[in-house]
Amino acid sequence: MSNTIVLLLSFGPLAMVLAMIVAHGLGESKDAYTGEVTGRGVSSSTGTYGPTGHYTIHIRTDEGRELSIEVNGRTYQSLAVGDRVVKEEGRRWPERSE
Repeated sequence: MSNTIVLLLSFGPLAMVLAMIVAHGLGESKDAYTGEVTGRGVSSSTGTYGPTGHYTIHIRTDEGRELSIEVNGRTYQSLAVGDRVVKEEGRRWPERSE
């Protein structure tokens, strides 16, 4: 019996964290919009494994919302200020509008 309790106490918090990560990721992919890149930024932090870059894109949607989105390096490099972007439902990052 005590082994079962230890097992539940060990894996319960891990399961909750994984559920939160999945829910956060699903929330990002459901959002859809079109707009224009109004700014870009890079920040870095140094951790146990060395420096890590954080890339941010600022977007003004056609509906007037102002968004600041942390993106991966490839998406950051592909978008410039003034680019028209579209973010489709189910996709993680916005892409340049054709």
